[in-house]
Amino acid sequence: MLNTNHSRSPQVTYTAYFDGLVDLVEFKGHPAFLVKEGNELTVYERYSFDQETILPPPEVPWRLPRAQEVLRIYNAEVSLAPNVVDAALYDELLQHHRAISELPDEAQYDLLAAWVMHTYMLEAVRFSPIICFYSVAERGKTRTGQGMIFVAYRGFHATSLREAYLLRIGHDLGCSLFADVKDVWQTALQNQSQDALLGRFMKGMKVPRVLNPDKGSFKDTKYYTVFGPTVLATNEPIDDTLETRGLTISMLPTEKNFENEVTEDICLPLRERLVAFRARHLGKQLPDIRKPDKGRLGDVLKPLHQVIRLARPEREEIFVEYVSRVMQEKRNERALSLEAQIIEAILGLDYAVVNGALPVMAITALVNTVREYTLTPTKIGRVLGALGFQKAKTANGSSAILWDLSRINKLARSFGLGKEPDASETPEPPVAG
Repeated sequence: MLNTNHSRSPQVTYTAYFDGLVDLVEFKGHPAFLVKEGNELTVYERYSFDQETILPPPEVPWRLPRAQEVLRIYNAEVSLAPNVVDAALYDELLQHHRAISELPDEAQYDLLAAWVMHTYMLEAVRFSPIICFYSVAERGKTRTGQGMIFVAYRGFHATSLREAYLLRIGHDLGCSLFADVKDVWQTALQNQSQDALLGRFMKGMKVPRVLNPDKGSFKDTKYYTVFGPTVLATNEPIDDTLETRGLTISMLPTEKNFENEVTEDICLPLRERLVAFRARHLGKQLPDIRKPDKGRLGDVLKPLHQVIRLARPEREEIFVEYVSRVMQEKRNERALSLEAQIIEAILGLDYAVVNGALPVMAITALVNTVREYTLTPTKIGRVLGALGFQKAKTANGSSAILWDLSRINKLARSFGLGKEPDASETPEPPVAG
């Protein structure tokens, strides 16, 4: 249904989203609103509320889906069984990604398909995993990222991380972002946009910017909402904090020859099918399932698991097994970290505990026996504090930690360390120094 809605209001503003909006679409060569009213879709060139008329942005940085095509697809699918239509769309996304790039793990095609579909159901999720493709040059990172972002909800391909536009595409436009830069984290630091990048993984995250200091308190600062689906491509390792907000895929060399170019125009018909998918599910919840892991990775991957349960439950086992492999890899990595080395040293120092206190100097000495360079007690002490150990003092006044067997055992398990102190050999109860 088409409706130009030419009614006039005292105030006219531009906006890219409101309740009931399916998406911005191309209509008569210009952006328009595609709105769901009941089970009907209507195209509006302008939309009026009680005392306000809103207009779509005059220009957007992504290829708009064509209104007539989305309407045609929606009207053809709305009467069909949702599970059949969703499964067919999911399978088409798998085929789409396989035709674009070769991924290291077959299950990663499910990861990409579910990621794309979840971008069209953001109202139903709290987290969105940041997918990072990492490798040396010419391994297919850009091509793979384009294959995702050109079919994602409002997908925008950027080759920089400038603060001004990164804030605006999140706050004003609600874009899915593919940032394709040589060194993602260093580029973000140089542009002072690291907080806007880090915040994209969780709904409700806001970053402040002081825009008018002369206006004084409460009037000088604007808070930008930055949540949005994110894909990264980088030739350099990313910061650990950023990495915990999603998954990193290390791209491998391929012998396959991919002839077809990846462009927005070629991907447009699939994007239009996905907008129709969004229209059918707008206002509905995703299946309620448990997180695939208890940590942050479980939070960010849960929406993808929910999408697979919704669209292609037959592929759930593939995804769950993949998540298990990822978690084992992360446990192996944690077992090699400095924090793990410190915990492992503590596990072997129960004999050095006196009056419930373990000297930091003893921990430092044991840690340094297995490292290529020497760490100071100050550095070790900071890590111990970050791990949650309580500070204490020895009889001669040197720094120590309180011996807490329960905390040590819990930390050992979290870092994948099998050896744990025997409860029967617990030293004397802790005494604060």
